[in-house]
Parts: sequence; structure tokens; C-alpha cells
Amino acid sequence: MKMLSQSTWSLLATGMLLAGFTIVGCDNKETLLDVDTPDGGVEVERSLDTGEVTVDVDE
Repeated sequence: MKMLSQSTWSLLATGMLLAGFTIVGCDNKETLLDVDTPDGGVEVERSLDTGEVTVDVDE
């Protein structure tokens, strides 16, 4: 009986962990433009949630 409760606890903890990762998630962004050059690069992204556009320039 004790083995059943440990496996149930393990499944519950794993489910909670996966749910936490799903809730936190990644940035919901779409890459509009990604240009890499020998001197640097430019990346333009748009947030799918807010529509905000960000431009990152690497030198």
C-alpha cells in the first residue's frame, strides 16, 4: 500500500511541475526579421500577446 502512495505522489508532483512550466512558458513572440552579418546582426520580433515590436541590434 505504501508503494502505491509513493507512486501516486510522484505522478502528482510530476504533473504539478509540468503545469508550472506550461503556465510560466516562453515568450510568445514571432520573429519578423533576423539578419546576421559578419559585423553583427538585427533581430525584429513581435509579441503575439500585445503586438509590441522589439528590435535587437548586435554589434
